[in-house]
Amino acid sequence: MNFSSKQCCSHVCHKVGIKGHHIFRSLAQTFKMLKVVLLICSLVGATNALYKQWIPDTNYENKTNWDKGKVPCGSDTVQFSSQRKVSVFVETTHAVQEMVLPMDGEIILNSGAGFYVISGQDPDCGAGVRTEFKDADSLRWFNPALWQAAATLNDLQDGHFLFSVHEESVPCQQDDVVFKPLSSFRVDTSCSQTTIPIKSVSVLGKVFDSKSEFSEYLSSQSGLLQFHGSSSVTVGNPSCGDATGCDCGNYVNHERICSTVTCGTLSCEKPLLPIGHCCEVCGAIIVIHYSDSFNLENYRGRIRHLFLSLPKYESIQLGMSKILKPQRLMGIIPFGSSPEIQVVILDGETGKLSEALAQDMIKDIKSHGSNLGIAGAEIQPTREPGSSTGTVVGAVFGVLLVVTLIVIVVVLLRKGIVQMPSMPSMPSMPSLSRFRRNTDVDDLDGAADRGFDNPIFDKPDMLNNISDLYSTDSISMTQTGVHFINPAYDENETDFTI
Repeated sequence: MNFSSKQCCSHVCHKVGIKGHHIFRSLAQTFKMLKVVLLICSLVGATNALYKQWIPDTNYENKTNWDKGKVPCGSDTVQFSSQRKVSVFVETTHAVQEMVLPMDGEIILNSGAGFYVISGQDPDCGAGVRTEFKDADSLRWFNPALWQAAATLNDLQDGHFLFSVHEESVPCQQDDVVFKPLSSFRVDTSCSQTTIPIKSVSVLGKVFDSKSEFSEYLSSQSGLLQFHGSSSVTVGNPSCGDATGCDCGNYVNHERICSTVTCGTLSCEKPLLPIGHCCEVCGAIIVIHYSDSFNLENYRGRIRHLFLSLPKYESIQLGMSKILKPQRLMGIIPFGSSPEIQVVILDGETGKLSEALAQDMIKDIKSHGSNLGIAGAEIQPTREPGSSTGTVVGAVFGVLLVVTLIVIVVVLLRKGIVQMPSMPSMPSMPSLSRFRRNTDVDDLDGAADRGFDNPIFDKPDMLNNISDLYSTDSISMTQTGVHFINPAYDENETDFTI
């Protein structure tokens, strides 16, 4: 095993009972400088990209990582599941009674951090308990609730986060991904694709934007413990070079993303479903049609300055991004997509405040749209829950079109402008009327209907002319038919009726 600091490792091994295979590393003080220097350098050349920060961590000092809901103290026994892989970051010094480590894992010690054992109970801790570190294997890359987005690193550090639809809450292909400095983590990157392309990744304060360098890190002990799953994260994807914005690219994982989302109950009567979102929302949606002179980042800054800074709109969540809106013939048949800017406005209530902001934005576009590179904009109409306006309207127009065509054809046929093609002549078919048989006997005293003509039995006087075949004794006629004895079964007197 290789240790970054033998002195630190020796100190821990002397103070704490260690069980199982483990790795200890200490962080150099220079990581604190990397947090400031290297991350700021990643701002250079960033265009229309966001910073997406992973929220969970596997830090020792995070009480949510422990099954007892609090950080272990000097009277506690600390346990890591022996079958789980974990990378734990320790920022300060902690007292413990005992520590049981996993078979495969690491503890990353910040400068000056460590563990020590006290004799007896810790007076500040009380009665000791056995506390276990929670499993982090279930935390998935494509869970939008586990990410925060910001336009700049300063906004990210100051907590000024952006709202996005679910697809864009997960890192897009041109985004910079940030795992918090002085922190470790574990994330499942499994998806239907073999790779997850992004622009860059920052881990423990170090920025990776080279494919080869980050691939080497993924193969390291820390990389294997922090990233796991069937897909591999790749860096070096180019920035968005289009000032009008770029498509996020997460539509291929829409179902996977939405499988992690639970939709809440809505208080509005007519919710909306934004493109790229998993749930219907109460609010407003503006669709912007733009020209080549449109700049997405400039317009986002304009909206923040003009409207979102106003006290009446302080509760508003606004997401703005380029989307590829599916085009459908008659609202049903897909035939391509068109790029548009989608603005999603939420107020967390019935949507009335969102509609007011949408109207203010439309007024601003009408006044200054030509200078902003905006060709037009409209507020998307609301729809009833569970319905699809485009599909319903398209279906109605489709039915009307079919009916119109039928009416036109009928009118043309009646006026003789269009004639139906003549059918090829068919050979005459014998009439079925001769085969009809009336099975109803109206009058038992009248002659019985014997169906078709039988030259033998319909004329009983002809029987005398056929010698030796039948005798008159073997044939009898009744009102229900003619009976005869079959000579081949004469001994059994089998009776047949015609």
